[in-house]
Amino acid sequence: MNHAKWITHFQRNRERRAEPDWAAPFNLPESVLKHLRPSLAEYQLGDGGGPACLIAGDAEQFRGSSEAMRQIVDLWFAEEREHSRLLGRALDRIGARRVQGHWSFSAFLACRRVMGVRAELQVLLLVEIVSTVYYRLIQRHCTDQPLRDMCGLILRDEAGHIAFHRDRLAAAGVSGWGLGGALWELQFRGFCFAAAAMLWLNHGRCLTALGARPTEFVREIHRELSRFLWRLGRTVQAGTRPAGSASQLVGQSA
Repeated sequence: MNHAKWITHFQRNRERRAEPDWAAPFNLPESVLKHLRPSLAEYQLGDGGGPACLIAGDAEQFRGSSEAMRQIVDLWFAEEREHSRLLGRALDRIGARRVQGHWSFSAFLACRRVMGVRAELQVLLLVEIVSTVYYRLIQRHCTDQPLRDMCGLILRDEAGHIAFHRDRLAAAGVSGWGLGGALWELQFRGFCFAAAAMLWLNHGRCLTALGARPTEFVREIHRELSRFLWRLGRTVQAGTRPAGSASQLVGQSA
């Protein structure tokens, strides 16, 4: 993997980040705010507000594989902490309190701790994919411009995070051949839709209050997942011999 490329990406991504105008006039109705407040508060806790690092028992095997990878991982999680800061400003704007814990967040951390780092990295990638849809729908349907601008900044970062994971998987030896490819894609799709279902369970009321619909959410999840797998296939093919269709993928989680 081109480590220098990703170090440069994360360093440059700190630049030209216009802060949302948090003091702009505010007119969201209470019917929206009563669902938006707990949703953003939960995301502020989880999206960098918790332990912004790899926490699997063998995480150091990945993070410490080279000094360059250690720097990349630190830069990646620094962006997650920035998301937490932005979400904190959003909570202040809409008059929401920060939360110190949530059952889904506790379960998420417990799973990450007991799984190996390969599985943890896949879980974090899946969260990036479904969170992209969450922020995109808020940006699309919310009428508050500072919140839309915040989502734009986070979506910019998430696009880079997903692309990093795509390169990481391709560099780990993802191939387009064999039964294992179909099985890997099947499990990846299954876990992605499970993550999406969990997101909708916790945040569906917020998204529907803003004007999004369940069919729109499912369509966006399918589109984001398919885009990732297609681009992963193209990345693999660019670095190896022709590898068949993009839907036939086999990979490792690190």
